[in-house]
Amino acid sequence: MEGRWDMIVNELNILKNISQGHRYILTLVDYFESINNFYIVTDRALGGDLNSRICQKGSYFERNAINIVRNIIEAVKYLHDKEIVHRNLKPENIIFRTQDDESDILICGFHLSRIIDSDILNTICGAPGYMAPEIFGNSGYSKPIDLWSIGVITYFILCGFEPFGNEGTYEEIHDVLRANYNFNEKSWKKVSDTAKDFINKLLVIDPDSRLNAYQALAHPWLTASSNFNSRKGAIETG
Repeated sequence: MEGRWDMIVNELNILKNISQGHRYILTLVDYFESINNFYIVTDRALGGDLNSRICQKGSYFERNAINIVRNIIEAVKYLHDKEIVHRNLKPENIIFRTQDDESDILICGFHLSRIIDSDILNTICGAPGYMAPEIFGNSGYSKPIDLWSIGVITYFILCGFEPFGNEGTYEEIHDVLRANYNFNEKSWKKVSDTAKDFINKLLVIDPDSRLNAYQALAHPWLTASSNFNSRKGAIETG
């Protein structure tokens, strides 16, 4: 219970630091405690999470994926500018304000987040398939881990499955450590080379060579969305 309580207090402190600071980050409204429970009141978000949308309906059209990924990175850039590392970016922690296809996203799930008081973090934490290789090492890690996670999320949005299979197994971690993934022809034939290049530049083993949030936002895939044509609606099914 003590560990769980520590995570609640940590999330509350992070939310206090960032609330109302960014359009795409969950806002803390209030908090209170009863005899047996602690309650955190946040924005009203009724649109479910990104994982549920993709699992229920299929992968996103590229143009619409661009909008979601750009908004995620804008929020992460804000966090990084405030010296905060999220440490648990995954589709379940990206929620929607409404059920509308064009709804704003909100990043949530800050119980593992940390304000950096030094350059290096060391705790192994997060969802294995979304954790950067350096998290499993002995040299520590910092902000670049969030960009790796965004690379995995982008892959998932565009094809409907994760790049590193065998969830929670040694094989998955083995593939993460070697950035062992591919763009198979069947699932990726309609996705642009620019999108694949964007993912490739995030799923880089060396964190110093990985795009940071500012560089990611300047990548051609996120700056040339007008070049993509899509049918009405945000999600491709089938």
